[in-house]
Amino acid sequence: AEEYKRATPYAHGVVSPLCDDSMLRRVRAEMRDNLSATFKETDLFKVLQTVDLVTIDDPEKGGDPAIAAKIPALLRLRDAIYSQEFRDMVQTMTGCAPLTDRIDCSANVYPRSGHLLCHDDVIGTRCISYIVYLTDPDDAWTEKDGGALELYPVETPGTPAVDPTARLIPRWNSMAFFTVQPGRSFHAVQEVFAEDKPRLSISGWYHAATAPEGSENATLTQLQTRASEDDDVAGFVPFQSAEPLGPDEDDLAYLSRWVNPEYLVPENVARIRAKMEEDSSVQMREFLKPELANAIRAATRAEDARDALGRGAIPARTAGVGKGWRAIGPTHKQRFLRFDDDDDDAGAPDEAGAGALLRKLRADVFASEAFARLLTALTGWRPTAHKGDVRRFRPGLDYTVAHHGILTVDPRLDATLCVVDDEGEDDAQAWDFGECGGFECYIAADESGVASAAATAEVYKAAEEDDEDELLSVSATFNTLSLVARDEGLMRFVKYVSHLAPSSRWDLAMQYTVVA
Repeated sequence: AEEYKRATPYAHGVVSPLCDDSMLRRVRAEMRDNLSATFKETDLFKVLQTVDLVTIDDPEKGGDPAIAAKIPALLRLRDAIYSQEFRDMVQTMTGCAPLTDRIDCSANVYPRSGHLLCHDDVIGTRCISYIVYLTDPDDAWTEKDGGALELYPVETPGTPAVDPTARLIPRWNSMAFFTVQPGRSFHAVQEVFAEDKPRLSISGWYHAATAPEGSENATLTQLQTRASEDDDVAGFVPFQSAEPLGPDEDDLAYLSRWVNPEYLVPENVARIRAKMEEDSSVQMREFLKPELANAIRAATRAEDARDALGRGAIPARTAGVGKGWRAIGPTHKQRFLRFDDDDDDAGAPDEAGAGALLRKLRADVFASEAFARLLTALTGWRPTAHKGDVRRFRPGLDYTVAHHGILTVDPRLDATLCVVDDEGEDDAQAWDFGECGGFECYIAADESGVASAAATAEVYKAAEEDDEDELLSVSATFNTLSLVARDEGLMRFVKYVSHLAPSSRWDLAMQYTVVA
């Protein structure tokens, strides 16, 4: 118990071996031969989930006796780890409160590129989280296979660090466990890098009689908490001009130095305006002139090659950090690199690099009065202020998740210029089909949900629902400007970029406050 409490970044432990090897091999064989798994993907995870192990042998609760008859070893394991004896042992090892007899577990398969992003597991009366690993006993899991249980320290109460400080390898016949602590027990399942070597496990929770104290710091509570009005408008730089008209000849001449002239022709502007009015979004391909776009492409390719990122490479945690780039969290909401040329901690920028090129584009074009007037013509909304980030989403590391802190008091106009390597047909399809992530998705917020960590026994309510609330998904495409009219009820996220992606996803993500 003392060793468990001394573990960092928070109390955790591993039991290995957990049980008789031959018995666990039977469990694994039964699961492989008799349980079906359903593919599920949200902003938080990509995984194959089996039928519910809690009710699988209870026909009154939807269980299937025919399947239950084929998995006797699995059911014995389930009953054993929830027995009074085992629960007493867990309580002794962890020093936790008395555990109830409630069974709460499921089986998960993480295939290649499967993952689960950072969260703290606080829901209801969960007290101890555990994972029983059933990876291939004859092909030992190693660090290079990925799929580690990553444990994150906290920088401030409720805020996890950008990178984990402990990794538990999912070794055969081991059981990892930790105390569920609101705003403290942050963990993730690292992306699985191994090919044809799925990460099979049984995971679940032991419950106490009451919910833990401090649930206001829990991940779910934070994700369901709206930003204040002050935060909503923080960082925006107002435009000086209040002219509602579209661009004049001087504006067009100015913008033509960077922008594809096709998007400055009045007839094309009118067509885009009509599409915006109908769909509230439009994607403008080949937005930048070829010479500028090619220079940015060359810079991004060079930096991905230098940092050994993409196309199946296993990423280093610090890849790309420095020379103006800084890792941005908090990890339960986002992780990506942001180009901050005025941030001393980020190091001196490479003035010929992709970050500097995109930063200059932000200053010269996207923050200009001329571009604001072009946006008025394209959308019918007059921008009144702007802010924006130059971002890099590294393969095998980076993402954003949907949360209520994104919701705004007033409508916003999003203008996102995306840069990825999609020159080859296979690369283009990987981005277009979303196989490697990196797409941006807009979803409706569930305003009926109560921001309480004790409100539901689901993993995360929003994550368990299907795609019925998805309103728009924009694939990552080279040199494409995406315009989206985002109303007050919309959240958005950039899906985790897999290590299999052809490149990083680089973008210039602008937001504009507007007057309709």
